[in-house]
Amino acid sequence: MSHRPHAAPLFLAALCLALALAAAPRPAQAVEGGASHYIQGAYGDFLMGLIPASGFYVRNDTLYQSTHMDATYKAGRVFAGLDDTSVINITKFSYLFDVPAMGGFLGLGVGVPLILNEHITGDVAADYSRRSRTTGLDMPHQLDFGGGGDRGGLSDIFLMPVIAGWNFGECHLAVTPIVFLPTGYYDKSKLTNLGMNYASFDGNMAFTWLSKKRFELSVNAGYMINAENATTKYLSGNQLHVDWTAAYHVNERLALGAVGYLVAQTTPDSGAGATMGSFYSSGTGIGPAATYAIPVGGKDVMLIAKWLHGLGATHSFLGDTVYASFAVKF
Repeated sequence: MSHRPHAAPLFLAALCLALALAAAPRPAQAVEGGASHYIQGAYGDFLMGLIPASGFYVRNDTLYQSTHMDATYKAGRVFAGLDDTSVINITKFSYLFDVPAMGGFLGLGVGVPLILNEHITGDVAADYSRRSRTTGLDMPHQLDFGGGGDRGGLSDIFLMPVIAGWNFGECHLAVTPIVFLPTGYYDKSKLTNLGMNYASFDGNMAFTWLSKKRFELSVNAGYMINAENATTKYLSGNQLHVDWTAAYHVNERLALGAVGYLVAQTTPDSGAGATMGSFYSSGTGIGPAATYAIPVGGKDVMLIAKWLHGLGATHSFLGDTVYASFAVKF
């Protein structure tokens, strides 16, 4: 005789799980899955509003992220929590021309992000009780299951169709709109996706004040407008993000300071796929930063290191991001 599990306990467990999820606070579905094309603290840098000269620039950023988010809807499932550990490499190429007619610089650029590895785990748990047929007493039980995985590869390439900059003595201004393209791997049933599966437009303006006493204050303000995910019919709300740097330039080569970010969603999620409601995400973080220029082959190579520690987040990932970067002008 074959031994088959009783259907009633399984049905009861599934029912209790559904009730537990329904009674819990609504999950963080602001900006689909709690993530967007904006990377925490990515724009915060030394002299971010200063374009020193015309020429061809190359910058490479390698960043490590370890973050967590409570209660979210991702890959078609509701999770009580998600943990994300990622290593990402981003290479940016840009060329700037000196344009006397505008009194500044004009150029364009492209960025190629590679996710070296993304590791995501998600968990769901529900408590329920089942009456014992022998004693007639309620017996406590717990149902647990989860998901996760690893993936790496090309993420969403971004274009900088216009880069414009002006220098006014101690003050410097740069305008850089960015267009993100859905070039990364995406499967709506997977936790580990390499791209967002939608395009985004991010208008950015950066300002730098560098005093004669070598004190610096730089701010980048951007507004990101997202297109609809054609696969899930989910339209993530728009986001306002601000990155800042406060630093002291010890000499011509070394600078030390602090960096921080603030991101806030300004419009609700919408679309046929936003079935859990309209949520607003936000987050903020702060950390130390340092840069040092070393001569290599007759050129100065800028080395940059920074660490962003999340101070708070609503409906988005919270954790730590560490950057190791270099930049050189040819």
